[in-house]
Amino acid sequence: MVIAAVSFLLVVFQTFDVVRKVQQLRGAYSENVQWSLSQAEVEFLTYRNSIHQANPDDAESLKLVRQNFNIFYSRIDVFQEAPSFDDLRGLEDFDISLTVIRDFLSRTVPVIDGGDATLAAGLTDLDQRAADLAPQVRRLASSGLMLYAEKRKTQRNQISSTLMILAATSTLLMGTLLLLAYYYNTLNRRSDERRRQVLEASQRTRAVISTALDAVIVSDDHGVIEEFNNAAVEIFGYTREEAIGCDVADLIVPDHFRDAHEQSMDRIRKGGPFHVVNKGRVRLDAKRSNGELFPIELALQKSEVNGRRFYIAFMRDISYRIRSEQDLIEARDQALAGEKAKSRFLAVMSHEIRTPLNGLLGNLSLMQETPLNQSQKTYVENMATSGKLLMDHINDVLDIARFEAGKPILRKRPTDLKNLVKAVLASLEDQANSRGNQLNTVWIGPQREWLQTDPGRIQQILINIVSNAIKFTKDGDITVEIHTDPASDMVEFRVVDTGMGISDEDMQHVFDDFVTSDSAYNREAGGTGLGLGIVKRITAILNGEVGAESVLEQGSTFWIRIPMEDAEAPPAAQAPGPDQPDGDRAPSGGKHAEDIRTIIPEEQTNTSGLDILVVEDNEINRSVVREMLKRDGHKIEEAYNGQFGVEKAAEKAFDLILMDISMPVLDGRQATRNIRAGDGPSSDTPIVALTAHVLPENVAEFLQDGMQDVLAKPLMRQDLERIIRTYTKNTHQDVTPPSPKSHAPVPARQLINRDTNAALRESVEDAYPVLLTQLTEELTELVEWLQGEVQDLSEIADRCHKFASSAALFGAEQLRQALVDIELAGKNGDCATVALRREILPVLLRDTLDALNKI
Repeated sequence: MVIAAVSFLLVVFQTFDVVRKVQQLRGAYSENVQWSLSQAEVEFLTYRNSIHQANPDDAESLKLVRQNFNIFYSRIDVFQEAPSFDDLRGLEDFDISLTVIRDFLSRTVPVIDGGDATLAAGLTDLDQRAADLAPQVRRLASSGLMLYAEKRKTQRNQISSTLMILAATSTLLMGTLLLLAYYYNTLNRRSDERRRQVLEASQRTRAVISTALDAVIVSDDHGVIEEFNNAAVEIFGYTREEAIGCDVADLIVPDHFRDAHEQSMDRIRKGGPFHVVNKGRVRLDAKRSNGELFPIELALQKSEVNGRRFYIAFMRDISYRIRSEQDLIEARDQALAGEKAKSRFLAVMSHEIRTPLNGLLGNLSLMQETPLNQSQKTYVENMATSGKLLMDHINDVLDIARFEAGKPILRKRPTDLKNLVKAVLASLEDQANSRGNQLNTVWIGPQREWLQTDPGRIQQILINIVSNAIKFTKDGDITVEIHTDPASDMVEFRVVDTGMGISDEDMQHVFDDFVTSDSAYNREAGGTGLGLGIVKRITAILNGEVGAESVLEQGSTFWIRIPMEDAEAPPAAQAPGPDQPDGDRAPSGGKHAEDIRTIIPEEQTNTSGLDILVVEDNEINRSVVREMLKRDGHKIEEAYNGQFGVEKAAEKAFDLILMDISMPVLDGRQATRNIRAGDGPSSDTPIVALTAHVLPENVAEFLQDGMQDVLAKPLMRQDLERIIRTYTKNTHQDVTPPSPKSHAPVPARQLINRDTNAALRESVEDAYPVLLTQLTEELTELVEWLQGEVQDLSEIADRCHKFASSAALFGAEQLRQALVDIELAGKNGDCATVALRREILPVLLRDTLDALNKI
């Protein structure tokens, strides 16, 4: 349509243009100008001829000369002044000729107007001048005529072009009209087709509505039913004939919703909103023909045809679903209650069993250091062995609970696999010797010195499988094979024994929980039957696989395949030791962990003579810890509840605080928070939890409260010594502490908790560099802000609180502690502490970021 309209307008416009140009071509204006040019030449020749015929003695002939001169003069004056000759005056030839002729006329006028005697005397001279002027007059007329000839040619060309455009536009108009005719014809055919499709769709819709499983009710603006399908008949109990023409409210709306329904319909009829239309499925109550109320899902749509509004309601009886959902909710609640009961049971049993075990094993450890005869030594060793075995069983159960809760933690780092295997076998050597077994290790394939994995988890796997092999092998050989392939990152461990073997029937359940192959009352091998189940779970989280092969009475082979990438040796290459917690077992170490520690060299640091506060409500546990510490030369003060511990920490600066968790008056967590929030001399003292609460979520809460570490009950002496070395190694060294502005970097091990940092890197993977860059920018901005003129202590506290958690996430413990100190000082209005702590922040931040970038 637009093209046709534009084409039509172009045709009209161009038609008028052609007519205008033809009229111009036919006009007298240009012809008059050309006649004037030709006439000028004729008048000049007439003037010149009158000079030739003039008789000096004849006054009439002289008069004729004057008359012809004046006519020629007037013609030239018209050329000079008339607007119709403006185009000619722009031509160079015309202007030159006109100037020459004007000059001729000016020189001739005195002779013409001088009288008969003067004119008669000058006839000869006038004739010569006229002869000289003749070419200029000819040039004047020719140049004008040529210009107008060119103009006429141009006009004819323009008319021709316009006619061609007019023809093309007319053709386009005709083509467009033809296309429009075709288009309207097509639209007409499509309209017919759509009409047919609408009719078919309407028939299909009726069929769908009549066969739909959901009730479909169509009503008008007043709620009068116009359609009532078969499902509606079945659900509501009305026949279609009974329902058509009735009010929806009378048939299916419950009595207590009737008023609200009527108000909604009134509001809609007055143009108000309908809150249920196009809102998806809505749960409501409906009424059957017998008056029974039941739940439905309602989806309401609105339609308008020829100004009439219709409402289509899709309704589904959800009585069965509601009952099923209620059953599921009850089942879920029961399952959650069971899980909570199990978690509470594990927490309580862990605490209640570990607490007496702490007293038992602690006293046994102290008794072993006293003079004993051979029988007494045997009894004590037997009791210690039984206590450790019971501790192993508790750890196994807690491990299963952690895996079932989905809370295992991986701490991957460069690991010397060869030394780790040697350490595991060395720790189990006495156990193997007691059964007459020989432990061997074989490396098959290229040796890979450092591999990226979780050494604690690998150690736990090997200990469980090798211990299992020792239990079921007597006077035999147990070999740990390590298989590597240069074309793959996969590492395979094979534990081969020559023991009693496993039957095919038992092999199907060998990795199940609480399953033992030797289940008779006279069985030789003890245990909970959880070790291999734990192995299976650990292997899974390491993206590996585990399996077993066995021949009864000949022996068994357990294999584990775990992917391990090559890694660079760490700056201080060493096997996982006491300052590197293994896996997420109890911080005191897992099964046989204490034996491993005895064969790994510890850092020898003089930590005797420390002031240590023991906060513990159990008298036996206090006495055990007291005796262990006294034998190492430490000075001990005791508090029998958390409140008493807080008071003692406010009075004296201690080197270390050992804090029980479950205590009367004030528990250990709140006591720790109070100590950290105070300004006493021990507010910065390391606090270590001494507790039987060792589930991962418990440990995380303790660290959030401000504790540095956790010692699990029952307390092992080597674990206590490790904690003292870790957190008090610099307490009594005779060196002058560096000034806050010293540029000597702090050792990276004191700055960064590598396990925390490794866990973060493993969690975020490729995003770690981006997060580290963001941390660097934010902390740098914070330190620069703190170095400025800031007075608002509450804002200082808020900002430091925000970034302390970021520092903790990266394992930047010293930086986090400094920010926490500033935060607490800001909240308490302690300007002096804020000033002191923020003075050390630039150097501490620099060293922390250097350490993070080197990891």
